[in-house]
Amino acid sequence: MPTDDEQAALNDRTMESASFIHQFELGPWSNFIYFVGDTATRSCAVVDPAWHAPTILQEAERLDVTISHILCTHSHFDHINRVEELLQSIDVPVHMLGLEVNFSGFSCENLVQHAPGDTLPIGAHTELTFVHTPGHTPGSVCYRLPGSLVTGDTLFVNGCGRCDFVGGDPEVMYQTLQRLRGALPRETRLYPGHNYGATRTTSLGEQVRDNPYLQHATLEDFVAHRMQGKVPNTPLPAAPDWSP
Repeated sequence: MPTDDEQAALNDRTMESASFIHQFELGPWSNFIYFVGDTATRSCAVVDPAWHAPTILQEAERLDVTISHILCTHSHFDHINRVEELLQSIDVPVHMLGLEVNFSGFSCENLVQHAPGDTLPIGAHTELTFVHTPGHTPGSVCYRLPGSLVTGDTLFVNGCGRCDFVGGDPEVMYQTLQRLRGALPRETRLYPGHNYGATRTTSLGEQVRDNPYLQHATLEDFVAHRMQGKVPNTPLPAAPDWSP
């Protein structure tokens, strides 16, 4: 198993391919923030900017990349609560699935609403696709690049997003996970929204083999497992007061 430093180097991919995915952890809930970008132009999107805008901007400066887009996998505050603060420093479009905007009422300057299947170019050689993955929220989205999927709170390393929060639906999550399992190559690299597993990234093949939420043969078994000890329509907890 690679060390954290070795895995981080694998994740960056900054100098050896047309596109890169840079992952770093931030916040009290082990969130992963991502820079997804174009190696040639060093233009990137920041995915799910939360918790501390100065750290995000400092990381971009450290890597010598320019943030040209803000991408939101969903509307929970631990994934978007520094969007507005970032916009005070960088005047860039903010992208969210229209279904999620309608569900949450999220609004901000420069908001661009998307439909499932939309694509977004970043720099000269990078393009990502909006993959609708409801279950955690109605408008949750994953971002697909060649060989990679940024999964937000849909799929974790040996886990999946909770379905008991307002807007969550375990039956829909089951269908989403089955669809991803059937549609993507087993070698697809998965980049989750939180550092909840033994490794920072994983492959779909590893998750098909090891993730307990991908082992259930029936919808009923999945729902019973995912909702064990949970109460449907639970409100999100209050945001903790946190600084690095």
